Amino acid sequence: MPNKIRTPIILYIFDFPMWSNLHFYMNDRKQISAKRFFGLDFLRALSISLLLFSHCSWIYNSKSLFGKLEDASGFLGVELFIVLSGFLIGGILYKQFLQEYYGFKDAYLFVSRRLMRVLPSYYLVIFILIIIYMIFGFSISEVWRYPLLIQNFDSPITAFFPESWSLPVKEMGYIFAVALLVIASKLFTKITKKTLFLLVIVGLIIVTLTAKIYYNIHSTNLDLKQWSFEIRSVVIYRIDSVLIGVLFGYFYQNHKEFVLSKSKLFLAIGVLLLLLLVACVIVFKFRLSNAAWFWNILCLPLVSLTICLFVPFLLNWKKPSERIGNVITFICNVSYSIYLLHYSIILFLLKYFINTNDFVLWQLNIFTLFYIFITIGLSYIMYTYFEKPINEYRAKNFKLNDK
Repeated sequence: MPNKIRTPIILYIFDFPMWSNLHFYMNDRKQISAKRFFGLDFLRALSISLLLFSHCSWIYNSKSLFGKLEDASGFLGVELFIVLSGFLIGGILYKQFLQEYYGFKDAYLFVSRRLMRVLPSYYLVIFILIIIYMIFGFSISEVWRYPLLIQNFDSPITAFFPESWSLPVKEMGYIFAVALLVIASKLFTKITKKTLFLLVIVGLIIVTLTAKIYYNIHSTNLDLKQWSFEIRSVVIYRIDSVLIGVLFGYFYQNHKEFVLSKSKLFLAIGVLLLLLLVACVIVFKFRLSNAAWFWNILCLPLVSLTICLFVPFLLNWKKPSERIGNVITFICNVSYSIYLLHYSIILFLLKYFINTNDFVLWQLNIFTLFYIFITIGLSYIMYTYFEKPINEYRAKNFKLNDK
């Protein structure tokens, strides 16, 4: 595809554009609790809305503050769901690990369940993209990395399906955690599983932070566009974000009443930390040239921690009405399909066949509404006739023992 589809992810919120994606897990949350959390569903719906809003910057090509806010919304959306995914899946993993006879079979079942959730629809979209690439004569030399989820393991992702970078971040984070938990449970039988789980997750976070420190020491990069490809979207530097969510899930499982009762306190601390991060960028003007340590080491983990601090408040958020709840649920259900289809397939094809360069504002608005309508419609079809039947099969045949 043309290089223009590979817009970079940048964190200078009011200075640079960014691209992003998100992906989340509806069915797994049921294993943490039978209760639906409207606040978390709302967050999912908000995140996919932020994603679509952010990619509209490719339609409008706006250099104004509004255009930059479009770009920034994508960053927020994907970071929300990396952490939220860790929180939800971490709770499942923790409860499973506490089983008396946790072993390789349990770990295999967990990983199989995870991959069964994400890979079928993902593989379908890769197949469609390969056909599109062949029709338009684009290179597919690096496509072999994508089915293995190693397209951005230790290097920047290619122009093929660029928004898929967060999928390997999350799944590799879980796979590493599960593998180490199995090994640790066999080697350290005298340590309680609660302590062992904590040590493994914290250890993995420290390893990732060490990799960031190594990058910071040896990198001379002063460009945030390059930073976004080399740090933010590379697995070995990012799995700490999903694991911070897992760690918060562990904290929630062990101190549920405290977390829920202090939700407003957590929210206040989260707001203060968010304001501090914004101040570092806007007021104190931290840049790679004068504060590389902030960007390379601290920024993304602090963003993840901030998001975690908002979760307790969302868990206590009640559904305002049945109608609103139904709308939010619908958006949540089709969100994974939206993530997979909306950018590299739908928006690319629309932009390829419809030249919007000479469009005036009202024409761009109609084009955007058409793009959103087509995206939601096709995503609903994909969810109903492909994703949902597979999820139902998965729920029936890949049950975890987490009682």
